[in-house]
Amino acid sequence: MKQKILLTGVFIFLFSIAYSQSRATLRKQMETYTNKIDSVVVEERNKMNAEFDLLEKKMKAGEISEKEMNEQKNIAAIRYEAIINDEIDRQKDEYEEITGKTVRRALFKSNITKNNNLFRTARGALLDLTFEQPEFDEPEDPKNYLESFGYVAGISLTNFTDNKFFNFSKGNELKNSMSANFTLRYENQLGKTTSPVFYRVGLGWRLETIIPSNDRIFAQDDKNLYLTDFTGNNFKSAWLRTDYIYVPVEAIFVLNPKYKEYKGVHYIDNTKKQLRIGLGLYGGTKINDKIHLQYKNDFGNRVHNTETASKGLNPFIFGGKISIEYFGFNIFVMKDLTPIFNNDALIHNKRGVQIGIDLWALTF
Repeated sequence: MKQKILLTGVFIFLFSIAYSQSRATLRKQMETYTNKIDSVVVEERNKMNAEFDLLEKKMKAGEISEKEMNEQKNIAAIRYEAIINDEIDRQKDEYEEITGKTVRRALFKSNITKNNNLFRTARGALLDLTFEQPEFDEPEDPKNYLESFGYVAGISLTNFTDNKFFNFSKGNELKNSMSANFTLRYENQLGKTTSPVFYRVGLGWRLETIIPSNDRIFAQDDKNLYLTDFTGNNFKSAWLRTDYIYVPVEAIFVLNPKYKEYKGVHYIDNTKKQLRIGLGLYGGTKINDKIHLQYKNDFGNRVHNTETASKGLNPFIFGGKISIEYFGFNIFVMKDLTPIFNNDALIHNKRGVQIGIDLWALTF
């Protein structure tokens, strides 16, 4: 639990930094512009004051009259005012670009955030944690929504089978257990701008909680991992916890693509509700495993024993994935082709099949 809280906190912290940096960039652009204008004004004003000082010296020396001095000061002031205005005009394009971007973001922000934010950021997750669109220079450009990079978390029900793909019959040695996954994932379009095919690659953390049926417990000896009856009293619970770092690769096919033209180019409109089918593979390595047992002793005290599973588990997993996604709802099926348990595990139901859903997403 501490690992999940820590990992979630890290990604939220990274998102906060990225969001604040986008705001700071706009402020910095405006500050740069105003500093340029201030610098021009100060420089030309200093030149004008120096010219005024020279005219005053000439007037005191009797070289010109006071009336002539004032007339020349007025002429100089008009000249320097023109110089400053010319410089501001030269900077005008830069100012208009900055303010134009700000206005476009303000105009498009409410519409895009309200209607398209969930799909753009979550890519099928039920809960979107970004709450706002990134501040694109051109929010209306469909190209902005063809690519995404973020953090996705899902949960699934794992059914352990023998050689059958699905086997939900009673009497299995392992209960239907819960699995969770947390994946840092990148998605982009494959091919030209109208292509209905996308790809995903990622780096994830998958954790399994495997529970024996009929109040049995996991045990091991020098050769095997197996299930056995609990011999004491006041049994509470027993489970096997495994953690994997894994790499998923998926191809996503948009079955009902919608298109949009922008500046003469046709794009697939990734802000619209579209049905997406995913086919993928994944492979990973085990980074942690623990056998857990909880019971109460004869004094009524809760006892929680843990030990590392030294036998019966494959160090690597490999499998396939199928997903169906439609605007904020993504369900998937994952089948372990290389089972969690190896031949040293005296368990009949070794192959896991997961049926799950993506719960929430955080996009950077």
